[in-house]
Amino acid sequence: MVVDLDEGPEERLRFVGLLAREGRRVIALSREGSARSVVLAVRSGAADFLRKPYSAEELRRSIAGPGAVPPGEGSSGPFLGASPAIRRVAELLRLYAGSDYPVLILGESGTGKEVAARALHGRSARSAGPFVARNCAALPELLAESELFGTERGAFTDALSRPGAFELARGGVLFLDEIAEAGPGLQAKLLRALESGELWRLGASKPSWVDLRFVAATCADLGAAVERGSFKPELLYRIDTLVLEMPPLRERREDIPDLAAHFSLAASGGRTLPGAGALDKLAAYPWPGNVRQLRNVVHRAIVLSEGAEELGEEHIVF
Repeated sequence: MVVDLDEGPEERLRFVGLLAREGRRVIALSREGSARSVVLAVRSGAADFLRKPYSAEELRRSIAGPGAVPPGEGSSGPFLGASPAIRRVAELLRLYAGSDYPVLILGESGTGKEVAARALHGRSARSAGPFVARNCAALPELLAESELFGTERGAFTDALSRPGAFELARGGVLFLDEIAEAGPGLQAKLLRALESGELWRLGASKPSWVDLRFVAATCADLGAAVERGSFKPELLYRIDTLVLEMPPLRERREDIPDLAAHFSLAASGGRTLPGAGALDKLAAYPWPGNVRQLRNVVHRAIVLSEGAEELGEEHIVF
């Protein structure tokens, strides 16, 4: 059942509680989207909260319930808030989800690039397909090719026939994080696979083809990497059809209260919220580690608070 909290908030919150005690699933609606409003609605028994104006798709997904949310969507903390910067991200994700072109996600470490990729996948026509993520910086150069493209039996000593990330992502999304760390040989194979659709396993005598959407991310300046000669310009032009820039937290400070409340409620099982002193301290910090660092600071504060209902300034340790 949907309840509009703007038509008499106190009375409507009591109504939410009554419906929840009867075992009804309630979705609360309001123009007021502050952390306090969300907490009051959830504590009253609402299963979900939508800030007006909301899209028909958002309402449909909320009514469908958490079982309809694709993996990774539930961790969309970086998209909380009402700052112009994060609203622009949300709008671009909505637009990009309707196409199948490659997406390049840019942003500092900790801004939520993989969360954005998962959100894009979850809102697209490929949401029923797999989401396969690999970090190029974590792939040893000698293993990167087999990890992404797979191997045929006998390709090298003790090699077995196994699929790579491209094949595992068939019908869904392949997300490559830190793509600037890919070596020149891997870049060449990526370019060929993306341009022709041909997929060559190590040791294969013929190619196969896969249908997927390609999403890449990096915190590096790929234009500068092209000028240095460490990144192929052809690959950059192939993957930057659609670009999404994740804003650093210092450029969306007005979202910190909502983010901090979200992380504290999630970590405390819905018991603990940051107090005014804690929020002031969080708002004044420069956040070099962005949203990931904020989440870790809040989790640390929950432990230090020993289960208190409110986080104080003394619990915030950077």
